Amino acid sequence: MEAEMTPYQFYTEFCRIKTPEVIQKLVDATEIRSIRKGDCLIRTGDSQSNICFLIKGLLRGFFLDSSGKDITDCFGFQTGTVAMTSCQFDEENISPMTVEMLEDSLLFCVPIPLILKLQERHLEVTMFYNRLLISALNEHWHMKQVLHQYTALQRYQWFLEAYPGLADRVSNKNIASFLGMSPETLSRLRRTIKRQQELP
Repeated sequence: MEAEMTPYQFYTEFCRIKTPEVIQKLVDATEIRSIRKGDCLIRTGDSQSNICFLIKGLLRGFFLDSSGKDITDCFGFQTGTVAMTSCQFDEENISPMTVEMLEDSLLFCVPIPLILKLQERHLEVTMFYNRLLISALNEHWHMKQVLHQYTALQRYQWFLEAYPGLADRVSNKNIASFLGMSPETLSRLRRTIKRQQELP
């Protein structure tokens, strides 16, 4: 799978990195990884050694609850999505969940030690990292609000707006798990919305 953008374009245009020295170091260290549908980027309990950015494709993050049930925590489909399950940069950095590819996907992966080194010397790298953290935090809290304050129908309608086109690319089971409902409930909601759309 070929990238729709080069690492250089990604770091300059998407990440808004301006310093040529930083850009070159990131480009030189970037591993371009193609991962096939059904394969995992990282599994629960693995040590995370890279920050990976989704360039093309579709991924799902999931974990198992106390009964062993598969719980979908997140989907990633936009260019630049961080395919990383923890923002904590330390020696262990153990992944609390598994990230699997729902479609053939392409990622740019950068070693965490390089990012840490660049953060010490270049403010713009720290600022970019902070933007990622703020975005992740906002998404996390909004998702909690959706799960606890919205009705099942409102949750599905929110999903359709927040993840355009994903309802046709992801299984009912995974969407239902993500939205905190049973697949049967989701199927009923989809039929209800379809009937409403067909009304004159």
